[in-house]
Amino acid sequence: MRRDASGAALITALLVVAIASVTAVTMAMRDHQQVFRAATIQDQDQARRLTRAGETVALHMLENLDSYDNLPWEGCSSPTIPLEVEGVGVQARLENLHCRFNINSLARPDDPPLEAFAGLIEHAIRESEAATGNARRLAVAVHDWLNPETDDPIYRGLEPPRLSGNRPMWLASELLQVHGFSQDLWWALAPYVVARPGTDNAIDLDQAPDPVQAAGQNQATEEAPEIRYFRLQLVVRIAGRDYFHCAILDGPNGRTIIREHTPCEP
Repeated sequence: MRRDASGAALITALLVVAIASVTAVTMAMRDHQQVFRAATIQDQDQARRLTRAGETVALHMLENLDSYDNLPWEGCSSPTIPLEVEGVGVQARLENLHCRFNINSLARPDDPPLEAFAGLIEHAIRESEAATGNARRLAVAVHDWLNPETDDPIYRGLEPPRLSGNRPMWLASELLQVHGFSQDLWWALAPYVVARPGTDNAIDLDQAPDPVQAAGQNQATEEAPEIRYFRLQLVVRIAGRDYFHCAILDGPNGRTIIREHTPCEP
């Protein structure tokens, strides 16, 4: 009986030690997770503070340029500019968005540049090994998607069913929501398009790539070009992790139109 009691006591002691060990490990892991979470939140806050500062600097520079006809870089995009702020590495790049076709120009009730956009789609299809589609039909589908008075019933037959956008696009990648647009076509078209505010399609005919220039020259109607919108991408590296910031800037008016904590679209 004494031997049985000793054995039971030993097993009980071992169980107590095991439970205590598991509890200690669990608490240590929880503490580690809380420290890691707190550090991550602190890094995110620091990254956002630095990117907002970078955005302010970019706006100040654009607002104070005498003219956008001669930007302080060659081509549509500036080179990647490495900076160091508060000991943290920051990379910045600005892009003239008038080097791209404004998809929201297709929302015009009168004379939307359908033929110009169809020509751009045809070029993208020719460049791609996988993209297919009827360019004219796709251009009309985008116009209908943007039109607040049009609701193509084809979208209600999808799974899950949905309605047309009936509004301007915030991002050019919303083209993937339009019936007929595939991933392959989007990737082929992405370097040439943007979703800018308003329905103008003012194109920088001196700097835009040839397919966009051709689209600009073939537009049915267009107001005088006014270069004003730029896209800023910032990347902040903290503790081995990259934090992204993408913003569309209205240069002459010194304001931010769209701001996202993600990489910019292609």
